Amino acid sequence: MKIAVIGDLHYPALNDGIEHIAEAREAFYETFMERFFSVPADLYVSIGDLTNYGKAEELEGIYSIIRKHGKRFVHVLGNHDVYGLPRKEVLEITQQQRFHLLETEEAMLAFIDTTRDQDRENCGGILDPIQQEWLESVVEYSEETPLLVFAHHPVYGTTTKSEEPMHYIHPHVSIQEILAEKQGPGLFVNGHNHFNSIALRKRWTFLQIAAVLDEQAARIIEVSEAMISINSIDLSDPVLRVQGQTIGEAISHFRLMNCQLGTEADLQHVIPLPSRSVVQAAKQAAAVTLK
Repeated sequence: MKIAVIGDLHYPALNDGIEHIAEAREAFYETFMERFFSVPADLYVSIGDLTNYGKAEELEGIYSIIRKHGKRFVHVLGNHDVYGLPRKEVLEITQQQRFHLLETEEAMLAFIDTTRDQDRENCGGILDPIQQEWLESVVEYSEETPLLVFAHHPVYGTTTKSEEPMHYIHPHVSIQEILAEKQGPGLFVNGHNHFNSIALRKRWTFLQIAAVLDEQAARIIEVSEAMISINSIDLSDPVLRVQGQTIGEAISHFRLMNCQLGTEADLQHVIPLPSRSVVQAAKQAAAVTLK
């Protein structure tokens, strides 16, 4: 199974004073999304902040591009996606689910919503009690099956900048304790901090993806019987980079990084998976021990 993932896209409305970037905006997002959906994959995922302010114009504009490609697409909500409109209206426009579980033969995929509805003062992450209980049940249900969790915000103290104010899921949320109950391998995928980063914590690998205006790339996650592999694919060219710079410099609510976004070690990684025979043998041994 192959999953193609992009970081924060920040598709912007053309507010007063930036009408001059209209041509760059249309060319950039049309070209980038065409290249993204041309990558062979079974599922395509946005890790949130698909839009720059969650306005109806932005949501409808980027979804008009997405829908014409006819691919299986999941949009995890980011804080910018729920600034302009209530979450309920955003979900009505996008026809996405707020949180859900996708089961495949290779792995389980959990998509969660870590946003604060229309909170323009606090861009940090949170997880409401309903989702905490749901995620806890998913972790338990997954047992030794690989579990991939997709969220906009990182878990505190994992990836780059995840200890800075409003750059993580708030520590009062028990997500670390919930994830710690996982019996098999886990992969947590997030955006928000605009840096590439990979961090390892016991059974979990934490993967963070940079913003698209800074780096025109996608992450390819492939799950096989033997491993979960993470690789980066470059979708840029000189024209696309200039267009991304033009948009990033013109829009509000976004700041280009203009620095190194991580190292090569933050772009690729392999998570070995125990063979099913080994897992089955462990289960049988545990059953015998309990007797």
